[in-house]
Parts: sequence; structure tokens; C-alpha cells
Amino acid sequence: MLDAYAALANEIFSRVYSDTNQDEMHHWLSRQVAKLATVKEDDAALPWLDSIEAYQQILDERQRMAALPEGERRLFVWPWATWNKIIDPLEPGLLAILAAGDGMGKTIYAENIAEHWARQGHKVLFAHFELNRVVMLDRRAARHTGIQRRTLKGGVFNPDEMEQIAAMNNDLPEWAGGITYLHCPGWSIEQVTNEAKRMQEDGLCDALIIDYLEKAGWSGHQMKLYRGNTFQKEASDVETVKNFSEQTEIPTFMLAQMNKGGKTKDFEDLNRTDMRGAGEKSEKANIVVLLHRENAESPLINVRVDKNTLGATGSFQQYLLGARFRVADVVKEEL
Repeated sequence: MLDAYAALANEIFSRVYSDTNQDEMHHWLSRQVAKLATVKEDDAALPWLDSIEAYQQILDERQRMAALPEGERRLFVWPWATWNKIIDPLEPGLLAILAAGDGMGKTIYAENIAEHWARQGHKVLFAHFELNRVVMLDRRAARHTGIQRRTLKGGVFNPDEMEQIAAMNNDLPEWAGGITYLHCPGWSIEQVTNEAKRMQEDGLCDALIIDYLEKAGWSGHQMKLYRGNTFQKEASDVETVKNFSEQTEIPTFMLAQMNKGGKTKDFEDLNRTDMRGAGEKSEKANIVVLLHRENAESPLINVRVDKNTLGATGSFQQYLLGARFRVADVVKEEL
């Protein structure tokens, strides 16, 4: 507990000497004091004998969950067998990062994951800095109707297309969960996580997806502390996201960019050190997945699970169905 107070004191010192304005300082400090008030020193230490009993309770709860029908287990499983074979469901408090260069399909992956979780009964908050709501909804419609986005934009539909749109509109409300689309151009990461906390209190945020980290804006104190140093600012953003995930126990899936070298590397040479600002991102993330396509026209995506603190790593291929904004596993025929 004393460590928490010491960390808070250091941060107060930094913010005071970075000329943080009074209102912003008051707002931030009020939140930090409220957080400390909920932390009990007795909860920090787990004595040896108590740990044995605590772990048995964990196993008992896992057995209870395993006996439930799959739809009631509330697990954040992945949409694809290839991912599930290597990566366990995303657990409370964990941070997963999907990194790739421009045009590799990062957002399509995030959309597919968000919709899979929503079908499973989760309330997903999808924070998108770039694509506006109309584009997001067009892409969703293309996924669920098979109608190309160009046709959807044109607004002229034949009877079959009208029927497909009606079927989609009937189907989506039947999902056990749902997605809240948070369009946040110019927002700082701190604004996003604060909104996520509020929505969690309202029962609307079981998981957070951020598309994508490098698009987040600067907060006032970041401008004063880091004075334009992008890498320090992004390191601060990752720290904020990781702390948010651990404190709220909300699993978080975040997209990130590759650095200049990573964008030009062959897949065989690619690893998580090729993420932009890789040190902080790789250190804080529990899972790092990398994407690579030989060119923008290729439907084949090379996927590497490059870090997985709770399991295995490995590589495989998937299909990117661009016109449908879908990702699918490569089905290999048995000889």
C-alpha cells in the first residue's frame, strides 16, 4: 500500500512541475484518491496456508463453469480454431495486442473478434479513432448480408438484397450481447479508459477493443510532460491501458502499428520488436499477435503468436475476405 502512495506522490510531483492546470489536476487526483480508498492492505498479501484454500476455491469454480453449457461460460474465446488452438480465452485483466503494418487487415480482425464476443453474450466497447460510424456499420452489413459496400453506399437494392438486409436486422438483435461503437477521434487514451469505466458501471463494457493505439490524441499533461516525444507518450498510453485492464478486470484487445523496419520485413524475420515503440508495448502485453501479407492483393495472411505469457506461440495462415470484411481459417484437405 505504501508503494501505491509513493507512486502517487511521484506522479503528483511530475504533474505539478509540468504546469497541469488546476481543474485537470483536481479531476485526476480525485480519481486516484478514490482508487486508493478501495484498496485494502489485507488484500495484498496471500499467506501460504490461505493460498491452498484459495486455489481450491478457484478450481471448484472452474469445475462449476466447465459443467455449464458453452453459451453460459462467459469465456472470451476467439472466432477461429487456429487462434483457439494456441491462445486461451482472453482472461479478465489481460491485454492482447494485434500488430501489423498499414493495410494488413487489423481492423477487420478486431471487428470479427468483437462480433464473435457479442454473439457469445458479452457487451463489447469498440473504441475506434479513425473509421466513422457509417463506415463501421457498412462493413458490418457487408459481413452479414454479402452485399458489397459499394452497393450499400449506392442505396439502390434489388428484392434479394432487401431481403438480406431485413434478415440481418432481424438477426443482430437476437445476439446475447452487443457492441457499443465509441467514435473518439482526438481523444486521449485516458478519456477512452474513463469512458470504459463508466460504461462498465452501466453494464455495457465486459471487454474493450481499441482501434488503434497510435491514433490516440495527447492529453494535456502528456503534452507538458513529454513535450512532443511520441514514444514516451505511447509508452504512457500502454501503461494506462494495462492499469485500466488490471484494475477493472476488463480484458482488452488493442491494435498497434509496426515501425518502419517491420513494415518492410519478410514474415520469417518479423517479431514483436518490430512494433512501433516495441519495448513498452511488448512488456505490458500478455499476448502479441503479428499479421503479415505479401502484398495488398493477397488474400492469404500470415499470423504469428509471438508472445503468449499463458501458453504456446506459433504461426499459421488465414484468409482475408476483403469484400466481406471477414477473416477465415485456411481449411487444409486431408490426403
